[in-house]
This record gives sequence, C-alpha cells and structure tokens, in this order.
Amino acid sequence: MSRGIPRSPASGLSFRHTSTKTLFAADGYRHDEAMGSLHNGSLQWPISVQLDTIAAMLNFEIHNHPVYQGIEIQYFDDAKHGTGVLVMMSRTADKKVDVYQQAGLTVDRTGYGIGAGLGEWTVADIEPAVLEVSDAGVHADIALRDTMGRLVEIFVDDRDGTPRRPAEFLAPVGAGVEQPTALMLVWMRKFDLVRRTTVDPVVRIAGTAATIGRLPGARLHHRHLIKYAADLWIVNVNPPDGDGRLAAGNPDDAQAHLHLSPEPPGPGLLVPGEMRQGTWSVSIGDRADVIAGEWTCTGAEVSTLTFTVTRGWRPRRLPPLIRVVTTLLPVFRRWPTTYLWEARADLRGVPAVHAKWRRTTSSGDSLYSRVTS
Repeated sequence: MSRGIPRSPASGLSFRHTSTKTLFAADGYRHDEAMGSLHNGSLQWPISVQLDTIAAMLNFEIHNHPVYQGIEIQYFDDAKHGTGVLVMMSRTADKKVDVYQQAGLTVDRTGYGIGAGLGEWTVADIEPAVLEVSDAGVHADIALRDTMGRLVEIFVDDRDGTPRRPAEFLAPVGAGVEQPTALMLVWMRKFDLVRRTTVDPVVRIAGTAATIGRLPGARLHHRHLIKYAADLWIVNVNPPDGDGRLAAGNPDDAQAHLHLSPEPPGPGLLVPGEMRQGTWSVSIGDRADVIAGEWTCTGAEVSTLTFTVTRGWRPRRLPPLIRVVTTLLPVFRRWPTTYLWEARADLRGVPAVHAKWRRTTSSGDSLYSRVTS
C-alpha cells in the first residue's frame, strides 16, 4: 500500500519556494497575498503542484434512486492519513457529496469538493469496514448509517482465482466538478473493473437493493460497472493553498511535476500591452505530459496569467475493454480541456494576486450517464 509522501526539499526533488497568504473575496476569486518570496525576492504567480495518495478505492453509479446517485469507498493506510475507511455518497437531489469517515483518519476536506460541492461530513461507525485490492481482485464489505439513519450496505467480492491485469488510468473525477478550486488529476496506478463471478455484488440502502450502472455487452466482457483501484496518486495543479513548488512527492515513490516552457514572467515584469506565451504540462510518475496546455501572460496595471488545457489524456497500454470505453466515451480523454485558470496581479497600491479555476464548458459526462444507465 502507499505510504506517506514527504513534502520537503529533503525528498530529493528540486523545489521553487513561494510563501503566500490565501484570502477569499466577494468577487469569487481566491486572493493570494504574497508574504515574502524566496524566488528573486519578488511577487510571484501562485503556480504549484501538490500530490496526495490513497491506498485503494472502489466506486459505482446508482440509477433511479431517490436519495443517492453514486458511492465511493476509499481506504487509507499511511503515516499521514492513518489507517481506515472513508465513504463518499453523492446525493440525487442537489448533487452534493456527503462524506463518512472512520475515527482516527486525518483527511484534508478541501479535496472533496466534487460534484456540486461538499455536503455533510460525519465521523461514523463503519462496521464492517473492509476494502482489499490485490492481484486476485477486490473484496469490499461496508456497512454504515447515514445522517438520516438509513442503513447502507455494500458487498463486493470478485476473487475467483484468476490473476488480474490492472492498468494505469486517469479517473475523470474532474468532469463532475462544477466549481473547481484546482485541476485535480486522479492517477490510478492499478485500475480494473469488477468481474462477474458466482458472487453478485450487493448494494442496499434502507434494506432495498439499489440499481448499479452497467456497461452494454456484459455477456461479452463479463464485467460489472464497479470500478476499483490501488495505489492512487491525487495531483492538484494550482490549488488555493499552493506553495510555489513545481514538483511534489518522492523520486522513489509517488511524484508529480509541473513543467513550464519557459517560466512565465513574474507580475510587473511586462510593460503594459506586452504579451508572452509558452507551454505547460504535468507528468505523473514515469508518464510524461499526462495533460498539456498553453499559458499566456499580459502586462498592465492589472497583469494576467492564464493556463488553458489544449491536450487531454492520451491513454496507452489499456486492456481491450477499457480501451474501447475510453474511445467511445470522449469524456475520459477530453474533460481536462474544459478547465481554465486565470490569475490577476493588481500592482496598484499594495500588490495582490487573485487566481481562480473555472470550467469553460461541460465535458460530455451526460453521454456516459445515458450509455451506462
């Protein structure tokens, strides 16, 4: 399982240091007020990359249920988070996500603003609380009561003695985020779909069986539309609490890099009307340029820097079924191209930098819903 990830220069990576103070204003922009920079001693753009890990995950969509439209189970086992299970349940009515975690886990709640945002966050009794992913498959056994007292039960076990062949996969988590605070790239190093065996999955809510999404052609591919993975690396580009580092992680384990070619000029270094352009990309582990884009910087009393994503994920070495799915459903490859980041540096008076991610358009996840319902 994944271990805790060092976040200091001692990890062996070369970092760029910028100290910032984050504020929020009525205009909806994040305000990063420089508190002092170790990079040429000047105000810097809030560019950075962060990385976190999850030991294992299992999720699925639910159709035609009055309360929940999807559930995800996460398992942590490292020094940073502790050991235990967290369950996310997406509401049908308002698309907010309720989170239930076991006591003793240390989890950053800011990373769970998917869908229409975070709903309830509850420390709950989850018993049993099992999520095991191995070369033999997946075993999940979960039971908890939600805030309304409904019993939620999940049981999945596809271990049948056949070795699995998982693949690396970029999860389209960001496709469902309505108001992003970062570009979140969830890199699953060992991803697979639950196989059909003699043991059928069980999902019950308040004693009633829930209908799980399905992939057409089940008689051919013998899979349930229940996704699971081990060794997940969660990479956030230009998050609200960014520290200016362009590399995160450990060269011997999880790692991510934000590449800039060239680096954008700092706020105030361009004369009014002057414009510079360049490219940027993100590499995760040994996969270079998982996504890529362009940056544009303009000079003025209020200078701007924008990041656009011009190239989404290009899957490689996928098993046949997953390759077909990612080809027929473009959302898996194109969703990052719907993200745009803009920073504004107001150099009048006390200099301040304001930065915000936004979605430029939906990414076609409705097609995925229609195909799998």
